Amino acid sequence: MVEISKLFKSLVVATSLGLLIASSTFITPSNAATVKTGTTCKKAGLKTKVGSKNYVCGKNPYVTPTKLTWMLTGCPEAYDLYIEARDQYDIFKDVLSSSPEGTAELSNLQKSMNSLDTLMKNQVCKRGK
Repeated sequence: MVEISKLFKSLVVATSLGLLIASSTFITPSNAATVKTGTTCKKAGLKTKVGSKNYVCGKNPYVTPTKLTWMLTGCPEAYDLYIEARDQYDIFKDVLSSSPEGTAELSNLQKSMNSLDTLMKNQVCKRGK
């Protein structure tokens, strides 16, 4: 009877220790790296959340467009919109430049696009933000 009690206690201790170890968080090299805009990542399309910020792995057009880095999820979306707007600008330029009102609107459109580009470079896609 005493041996069964000892065996049972040993089993409970071993099980508890095993559960504690299994539920512990281990720091692996992939978890140890700080995720922020501009740090390298392994696979395009991976997503993670750090605090309140959401990141995606991909090619950041403003940091290092030739390798995979972490960037805020808004960066590639905003960049795609900017490229689309820039392409559309060329179409509108031909149409709007024929009148003084159109020229003024064209100037406002160019200022807005420049502002968007600056915003992306300095905040949305900036390294370390």
